[in-house]
Amino acid sequence: MSSENKLAQIKQKIEYLNQELATINQSAQPMPELINTTNILRTNEYLTHVNEKKTELVSSYQEYAKELERFLSSVLERKLAFLKKSHARLQKKTKKKQKRKRIKKSKRRKSSKKRRR
Repeated sequence: MSSENKLAQIKQKIEYLNQELATINQSAQPMPELINTTNILRTNEYLTHVNEKKTELVSSYQEYAKELERFLSSVLERKLAFLKKSHARLQKKTKKKQKRKRIKKSKRRKSSKKRRR
């Protein structure tokens, strides 16, 4: 599976977990018709459930961050390889130009010496 697909899947999971947390938060309000002990039990269940979802969310974010790091490092490695190749090509071109210039200068010197005589 490519990094881009994996990132997209993890991102969807994060969005889904955020939606679940929003739904859980809406249903957590105490009900006045129930006694305090029941409301405390409901709150405890709510907090346990929220804690589980937040743990899943944090682990999904960690997985997403790791996958992003892998993706970016592969992109940067490719970019670095490309830059090295480009740099090598430029160096070869400049060396060729320097050799040509040296040859031209030496020819000019010879011709100028002949004229002076």
